[in-house]
Amino acid sequence: MFIVPINSSLDVGRINAAIKEIESVTGASHDETPVYNSDFRNIFEGLIGDVERTEAVAEQDAYLLSVGALEDPHTAMINAAKAELTLSTMVQIRNKVLDAYSEIMRISV
Repeated sequence: MFIVPINSSLDVGRINAAIKEIESVTGASHDETPVYNSDFRNIFEGLIGDVERTEAVAEQDAYLLSVGALEDPHTAMINAAKAELTLSTMVQIRNKVLDAYSEIMRISV
């Protein structure tokens, strides 16, 4: 029996860049230099692309499992868990960005 290792399809580099970008906007961390070469749109488009790819793989595995063409059913469960984790991570990052935006809007100049 072959066990497929769980590798994250979520690009951790983009997540770290998003966190640094949020910290640079909110001023939460003063010891790191802000990342100006990447913008929010590219970061979130990449995150959405990761979610779409993992969802597509999970849907394809579910279809193959339902028609009996999938040789190893555990792969379908692993890919479904990856898709759920990727979506959950993206939602949490989106919520953090919205919280940061709300905090910035509350600041009086």
